[in-house]
Amino acid sequence: MTQKVLAKLISFAGCDKLGLFKIAIASSCLMIVPQGQVRAASIFIANHSFEDPIAPQQPDGYFYSINDITNWVIGGLSDPGYTAGVDKPVNLPNTSNVFFTDPIPDGSQVGSSNGRTISQTLSATLQANTQYTLGAYVGRRLILPNVPSGYYNIELLAESTVLASNNSITPLAGEFELVTVNYASGVSDPLIGQALTIRLTSTSQPHQVNFDNITLDASPIPEPSAILGLLGFGLLGIGSTLKQKR
Repeated sequence: MTQKVLAKLISFAGCDKLGLFKIAIASSCLMIVPQGQVRAASIFIANHSFEDPIAPQQPDGYFYSINDITNWVIGGLSDPGYTAGVDKPVNLPNTSNVFFTDPIPDGSQVGSSNGRTISQTLSATLQANTQYTLGAYVGRRLILPNVPSGYYNIELLAESTVLASNNSITPLAGEFELVTVNYASGVSDPLIGQALTIRLTSTSQPHQVNFDNITLDASPIPEPSAILGLLGFGLLGIGSTLKQKR
């Protein structure tokens, strides 16, 4: 906040103590953290939109891999019908659309899961005082007019500990929806330093779930002590200015 703007605000407040206090808070809040320091940083996720491997054409004519996604680990049940892979939604000639009315969120392929988990452990580790936002587009095929609530799950983990998860949004048939998972670490979080892991799960086979454009952003959270300190500086600045006006 510039001195000119501050002087104007003080002149408006006059001797109103409540008005001065409000100005002090406003000026301090504007000073808390420079804009460049709170900008979210994107954490690298390999093969984040499932473009690798290139989906091969299968005997049924469609393009998909079976239990093969580059840089991702496929887990969970491996019984017949339980599969995961990459999928290229291309309709066969002279057939109705069985995939999506929405465009693919990123690239030309999506991840798919029929009752299995897809996970990736990142090189990034959990940091103190950081807000994490995990984003994933969840797709529901047109041939799935009815799906149970919570038929998928998106999780952010530190090693094997689940930090946060979300399965609250159910896309309409043929559409994609962005689902986010949020977690804020504290200054003494016991999991600091542990590797972050993303886990995508289909919880209701045979209801296939499609995933795409997985992102993870991290933003530093100002420490309360820093905020209070800057609030104090704001109050001191008000007091100093008032003395000069007398």
